[in-house]
Formats: sequence, structure tokens, C-alpha cells
Amino acid sequence: MRTLFLAVLAAALLAVPFICRACTGFAVYSERALYGMNFDYDASVPVRLLVDESGGTRAFHLAFVRGLRRIPRTAGMNEHGLFVSNQELHPMVPDAPGPGPGEQCPWELYAQALSEFATVSDVEGHLATHRMVSCPGITLHLLFADPSGRAMIVEPGDDNNVVIPIERDYIVMTNFANCEFIGSDIDDVHGVGGGRYRIAHDYLEEHLKSFDVANGLELLEKTSWSATRCSMVFDPELGEVYVALERDFDRILRVSLEDRTVETYSGYEEHMSWPLNERGIPTTVLLGGKPTFFERIRGFFGG
Repeated sequence: MRTLFLAVLAAALLAVPFICRACTGFAVYSERALYGMNFDYDASVPVRLLVDESGGTRAFHLAFVRGLRRIPRTAGMNEHGLFVSNQELHPMVPDAPGPGPGEQCPWELYAQALSEFATVSDVEGHLATHRMVSCPGITLHLLFADPSGRAMIVEPGDDNNVVIPIERDYIVMTNFANCEFIGSDIDDVHGVGGGRYRIAHDYLEEHLKSFDVANGLELLEKTSWSATRCSMVFDPELGEVYVALERDFDRILRVSLEDRTVETYSGYEEHMSWPLNERGIPTTVLLGGKPTFFERIRGFFGG
């Protein structure tokens, strides 16, 4: 019966009609370093916030369900202030063979960076001897940033890593291949997320001088759409993450890496706080609801 149940569960999860998972990530260096990310995904997919300490490094992650016991982590920041945003890259490579010797899938590099590295330079040192490649199922690229002002986008190349470093005091990543538009005028950028890229670029140009958390949330609101599930602004100096759920930018939560908590921050009638561990907490609970069916299954998320 257990085998049959798991088979039915897997079929149900895999049958979810995923829409385009379009996300927007950025890093900006104004009076302080700030990072941001809109996570856009199908509304039926369970999403949660968590804090993990794998490898001895504490890190915040946004995670979601993508199949039976597949709980990808898509954006996060560790205790050193290293930020990684893991986003879809279009066009997809449906027949990617997967990693060979000395090669890694993007999600493997994401996990290793946040558990083992402190700076973008650490990531660069790792990439000097390792290649990030497209892997079966989904094509991805990564945005890395640290408090020093170092930031870069890494994309799988035909035979090497394609690294696009920060050129201004900010960097933006959506879902088109940035490597195809190096040195291009902003108006020439096109592809999936091109419009969101221009909106973010223009907003940053206008507000760069005194960019703060409120600006970060406003930028994410301007680049959000009907599929935006979670919007996050990361403050590496304070080790905090400001979170808006389901496009409700009137109510903001705050995550503390030091305290391993998420609490109501602004727009709420009463103050509430929840602990965060490696299992995390469903966003449905943070919204005042109950965990979904899959989240109520004992041990589904581990821990």
C-alpha cells in the first residue's frame, strides 16, 4: 500500500501544469549592499522558507516542491553574506546529457556555494577547476553576489563556464541568456524576461544613489506578475531577509539568520514569530492558512 501511495503521490505532483517559471534577481551596491529575487511559479506548488547549516555554514533558502521528494532550493544567502539566485535559463536544452568528471549541475553549485563559500572569489576559484553544465529536466543559470561589491552571472557554455561580471554598481538576471547580450544596448536585449530586465535596469538607474530595502521591494513589485509567489530583499550586513508573499507588498515578513526566525515586520495587526530550521515553514502557514496536503505528509521534507 505504501508503494502504491507513493506512486500516486508522485503522479499527482508531476501532473501539476507548471507555467513559465520566470524569476527576477538583482544585486545592487549603493550606500549598502542589497540583493533581491522574485520567485515566480505555479500557484499550486508548495513553497517554504528554511534555514540550514549544512557544511557548518548557516544559510537561508527559499524551497519548493518539484516532484516526489524533490525539494529544490532556488535562492538564498549564507551567514557570510554570499547570495545565490538560481533561475531558469531560456531557451531550454531538453536533451542535456548531465555532468561528467569535473562538472556540476547548477543546483549542485548553488548548494555547495551557500554551504562552503564566503565570497564570489571563492566561487571563481572553484570554477577554475570545475565546469557548470546544463542538466536533464531544466536549464538554469546562477547569480552570485557578496557584500564587497563582487557579483557575477554564471551560465553553461558549449565547452566552458560563461561568466558575466558586474559592470555597474548593480547587476540584474531574468531568464534570457545574458552571454548573448554582452556589450549590447539595453533596448536590444530580448528573450524571456527581457521586459522585466529593462524595468529593473531603469529603476536601478533612477534610484541607485540611495537604494534601500524599500526600494528593493518596490523594484520587485514592479517586476512581479500573476505567478510571483515570493519576493525577497536580502541585507547581508544585518543577515536579514525581507519577504512579501503572493504579491502582497503591504505586509512584509523579516527573516533573521542569527536568530533563525521569521517574524511579522510591517503591515500586520499583531506581531508573530516562527522558528526556522532545515525543514522550514510553509508560506501557507505564514499567510494564516494550513499546510497543504503534501506538506502534512510525515517526513516529506525531511528532518
